[in-house]
Amino acid sequence: MAILRNRGGSIRAGWRLALWFALTFALFAVENLLVRAVFPGAQPRAFLDPVRLILDDASAAIPVGMATLVMMLIERRCSPSRTWRDYYWPSARELVGRRMWSGLGWGFAAISLNIGLIAAVGGYRVMGLATTGALLAKFTVLWIVAAMVIGLVEEFFFRAYLLRTLADGMGFWPASVLNSLAFGALHYFQKPYERWEDWASVSLLGLFLCLTVRRTGTLAFAIGWHAAFDWGAMYFWSGRNAGEFALGRLLNTSWSGSYRLTGGMLGPEASWMMAVVIALLFAGFATLYRSREHIADIRAG
Repeated sequence: MAILRNRGGSIRAGWRLALWFALTFALFAVENLLVRAVFPGAQPRAFLDPVRLILDDASAAIPVGMATLVMMLIERRCSPSRTWRDYYWPSARELVGRRMWSGLGWGFAAISLNIGLIAAVGGYRVMGLATTGALLAKFTVLWIVAAMVIGLVEEFFFRAYLLRTLADGMGFWPASVLNSLAFGALHYFQKPYERWEDWASVSLLGLFLCLTVRRTGTLAFAIGWHAAFDWGAMYFWSGRNAGEFALGRLLNTSWSGSYRLTGGMLGPEASWMMAVVIALLFAGFATLYRSREHIADIRAG
């Protein structure tokens, strides 16, 4: 039927996305029921507890991965030439390669520049270490793991199957804009104290990560960038997120000035200084990463 399939005989992108979402949320529901049955008395952890973030994101990866695997079978991508890489997912080698390390460097530099701009006009000050001794080593490791899990899982959810299939249906850049607005909306509607600045900032950062996928053909850079940015914001520079400071954060920090400067309860990513950082990210990456390697292969897949 024409309503279900395109001229090439493939299932239309919209139906594939609908099926992927249905599978993902059905599997989420089953997983939640199982967790509640196995751990009926489990107490909720603080929002910025690294153990909670690791467990939540790792468990979220299971239904998303299973739904994506089902769609791979339906789309006949389980072959040496048609694999997870069709959805921009990096190989194991790329996950520890230069694209990942470049992303880590760019992500940490981005949040550091943001904090530096806030500090330059008196909005941020370090009061000393918040964690010392054995706890310092413990939480440093936990926050590195948590940040990497966040980067892997959120990029897998938003900019793997979802972005690729949207791009099949409407073209890469319209798909990227829609994808990024949804990425910002998820943060806006799921976290307390939200303001339009955070939605705008997160959406634009999502669009920047789409640019990195476009220019590199893989999510390796985006995963590294996402992980390092979050690690720097919540742990290393010790800013707020959703009104909380991270459990086991590195520094005691003082934030002063309007919420437009500091981000207020939302933390530094909602600061108006992020506009400067985002502009530099787009300009710098577009200039330095002019190559479009892998894109032709991915489109052909």
